[in-house]
Amino acid sequence: MEQNLDPGPVDKSVLVDQELHKSEAISVGKVYKPIRFIEHGTRLNQWEVKHEGMLAILQRAGFYHLRFLKMVQLDHALLNALVERWRRETQTFHLRFGEMAVLLKDVAILTGLRVDGTPVTGATGCHWEQLCLELLGQEPPQIKGGSINIAWLYDTFSNLPEGANQSEIEHATRAYIMYQIGCSLFPDPSGTRVHLRYLALLRDFDASGEMAWGAAVLAHLYRELGKASMKGKANCCAFLTLLQIWAWEHIRIGRPERLENKSLNGDQPLGCRWDVPFKNRENVRSIDQEFYRHGLDTITDYQITWDPYKPSLIDGLPALCTLGSAVWQARTPLICFQIVEMHVPDRVLLQFGMMQHIPDPVEAVERVTMQGKTDEDWSTYHEKYIKEWDNRLHSVAGLHNAVNSDPTHARNCYLEWYWQITRRWISTPVECPFISYQLSGHSEKALIDLVSTVQGRIRALLSGEIDGKRVKESLNDIDMYITSEMEKSQHVLMKQAA
Repeated sequence: MEQNLDPGPVDKSVLVDQELHKSEAISVGKVYKPIRFIEHGTRLNQWEVKHEGMLAILQRAGFYHLRFLKMVQLDHALLNALVERWRRETQTFHLRFGEMAVLLKDVAILTGLRVDGTPVTGATGCHWEQLCLELLGQEPPQIKGGSINIAWLYDTFSNLPEGANQSEIEHATRAYIMYQIGCSLFPDPSGTRVHLRYLALLRDFDASGEMAWGAAVLAHLYRELGKASMKGKANCCAFLTLLQIWAWEHIRIGRPERLENKSLNGDQPLGCRWDVPFKNRENVRSIDQEFYRHGLDTITDYQITWDPYKPSLIDGLPALCTLGSAVWQARTPLICFQIVEMHVPDRVLLQFGMMQHIPDPVEAVERVTMQGKTDEDWSTYHEKYIKEWDNRLHSVAGLHNAVNSDPTHARNCYLEWYWQITRRWISTPVECPFISYQLSGHSEKALIDLVSTVQGRIRALLSGEIDGKRVKESLNDIDMYITSEMEKSQHVLMKQAA
């Protein structure tokens, strides 16, 4: 029965980076420090824009609805357990019943950022002092590697007087957007700075409002998840409030119970409904990564909400939350300056309420960095991917989803394939503290052994001549075997509870 203990992948043609992945280190008993998740949303919550002139410009620039989304308290253990399941080869989380991902659809609905528009890209070589004088009205005390201190933005621009002139209003609005970018959308590993390449895109507010900032955020999140999932990587700098809210919307394990249902005001994206008090969760210790690792190893279908966005929820959201819905199912590159990552909704069609088929391979992209390319024009460098993005509506997943019209048969075919190519479980045989809900990948392995043995005995019975007495004796043997195995399991649970 040892072959049943193989966590996979059995077919190694998809998860080609398995030897480099954190799950490989975990399987041989290596202990790594939890990932350091970097986001500065607490600072963002401090700056509340009330000036009517600034609010009007935020509408034009595409950042008006985002300002309502407050940082939530991150469940670091849950996010660590999710990162262990992220595969950069497929741009998805690998769970028991299939793949899941944060999608353009999620970004639009949860944040109110535009996901369909011109790509967020351009040149990164610039006279930064001159740019700041032009677009912020003054030069910051220090520009280091093209980045400035986000605290300077707050200290200098957060108290705009009511009598400010138009130039001062525009300067303060750009500073606030840069503050949003540095605190949450594209946080810097330093924890204190934001790069001025984004400021250059805020020269024309109307042009900014046509940009796919949500797609850029998703590209950045994918890149950071991919890096953090590899052995030896310790940081993840991304829009983590988005990731946390996405997890709560889609996965029951670790989902807090909200003490009130927040009524959204028509300008707020759906993610704002998590800005409420939570009930304390008994026996769910957010510091216990092992709890989440085991929980995700054995997650059941009812613990997953594949598509939480019911029409009754979406109808009351800002128009921008659904404005780009045509691109939600597009299989397309996501672009953010040097970053290109693939958006592959055809791998997660259950998140659209559709039948999942065996997906096509994911296009491999060159994962370049800024290192040695500080003066690059990324709109030229990534011209190939920008052309693909321009043709995104020609690659909509699900339009040709007619592999098999029988849902049960299609699902079985998919799962048979998926079970061969995925990492089946992450956890290793360790003693875990008893909690009210505790299953593990190892109980799943025991179940596989049990079912496999029973199946073997039934097949042996059916292979011979059917005889009533023989059938009865065999069924009695199977019943005794199942009873024995169940007693063993009960004994283990009693030992854990003692």
